[in-house]
Amino acid sequence: MKQRITFILPPKENPADDAFRLTKDSLEIKDLTAIREDRFTVGFQELPQFLKDVVKQTHELYIRFDNGKDYADKRSGPFASRLPLGVHIFAVPLRESKMGNLCSFLSKYADIPCNSIEESFTKHKRSKQFYSPDPAVLSRVLKPLANKVCGPAKKACKEKLMELETASSVDVKYDVVSQVLEVNALWNSYSGGNRQDGHWDLLIKPNTPGDRVEIGILTDGDSAQREEISLQGQVGVVGQDDKLKPTLITFPARHHGRSNIYMAGFNQPTGLHPKLEVTLALGGSSPAEECTLNAYFTVPQPFFVDPYQLEDVKLMQSYGIKKVRVVEGETDLEAPAWAMTKWGALVLAELDVKEYMKRWAEDPAPMEITLPLHLRYLPTHPEKWKETATLPWPTVFWACHSEDWSKMTTNPFDRRMLGYEDYFPEQTFFYHLTPKLINTTLSQSSLEVPILNSVDAQLIEWGTMGIIVVGFVWVFGKIVFSLLGAYAPNVEEHKKKE
Repeated sequence: MKQRITFILPPKENPADDAFRLTKDSLEIKDLTAIREDRFTVGFQELPQFLKDVVKQTHELYIRFDNGKDYADKRSGPFASRLPLGVHIFAVPLRESKMGNLCSFLSKYADIPCNSIEESFTKHKRSKQFYSPDPAVLSRVLKPLANKVCGPAKKACKEKLMELETASSVDVKYDVVSQVLEVNALWNSYSGGNRQDGHWDLLIKPNTPGDRVEIGILTDGDSAQREEISLQGQVGVVGQDDKLKPTLITFPARHHGRSNIYMAGFNQPTGLHPKLEVTLALGGSSPAEECTLNAYFTVPQPFFVDPYQLEDVKLMQSYGIKKVRVVEGETDLEAPAWAMTKWGALVLAELDVKEYMKRWAEDPAPMEITLPLHLRYLPTHPEKWKETATLPWPTVFWACHSEDWSKMTTNPFDRRMLGYEDYFPEQTFFYHLTPKLINTTLSQSSLEVPILNSVDAQLIEWGTMGIIVVGFVWVFGKIVFSLLGAYAPNVEEHKKKE
């Protein structure tokens, strides 16, 4: 197994002389303030059998977890890419495989209902896509996985796996060509360390003599071009190098950060046709004139969008959306939630930023856009009269054309298959806005959905039956009395004739 650990220090900050100490078999980190990324690279033959069974049915597999809360506001380094919170899965089947083992893995370890890939996943280009807004999925996966992978006696192994639970994001990638499984864990905050004050205290060393552990302690360098990232600092290999060596690396990056922020929330009152309003502080400028501003929404059940409504250009422009580029997934307009098996739908929208930029100098108010949504009828419950429905905030970014895209393969931190970049040309750079969490701890919005209480439903059912019976008796009585009333005069007339 190969491990790469990268620390990105705050700009223009020099660590203390005793912040890290390299010995012949370990690296000791003390009181270090930094963003941290761990990358584990494991060959197919090194994987446990149950993981081999999952990945061998896939040509490519990407599983991404995002905790929806750790955002370094002004971070513009190599970890700028964004995703809505929750778990995102993209799987390309190997030949005609139905990837049943992946479905079984999700049901057993993640507690995600999955009868089959065809029933639970939606189509996304050449892959299958699944999404869940539940940020607790990672915790549910790690606990049984640690027991299965490490066994009862390997305490250090379990601790290392469970440490991933505190990460801002965790990415798992496998492809059949390289026959390699990569796991990337990112603590994307300068206060995300393992100490109470948010700093890092670590003792880093290989688990086995055959493991390779690479270390990088870096900070921002001077980048010559807008689309490049430059990092400088020290690197080394634990157990191989006597001391850390100075380094300077510069590379084009697909994803960049912007200091602009955005927030989202439901318009009140919500009703069964809520609207998600996104407020953006753009600052009156874009990365370049040809760039477009876009929002990528993941819309899980019980929410859904009406694709015909989103095709109404005038309506969407009144909501601040120039055009809806993509609607994929489950968009049935009539079915209740209990009849749906797929996770939901995605929406990629280009925002109408041109007019906003024209008037920004005179009116520097934030830009507002709205996505119209709808709610499905939810199942009854014996103890509840309402359920909480949660919608993640979208990912908002500028998409810009570039001529240097072919050089991005040299980026050691490149992140692909995020769901939205597939709908743009290969020569596209992304500049991400940062979610601003105010009065909330997660980048999501929730609302209460009224449901039918099953106990009340029984009372209503019996009451309805009672009314029907009473009504029937009343109507039947009226008919009987009417017939008797018509029969009585005939009897009297017959008696008179006699």
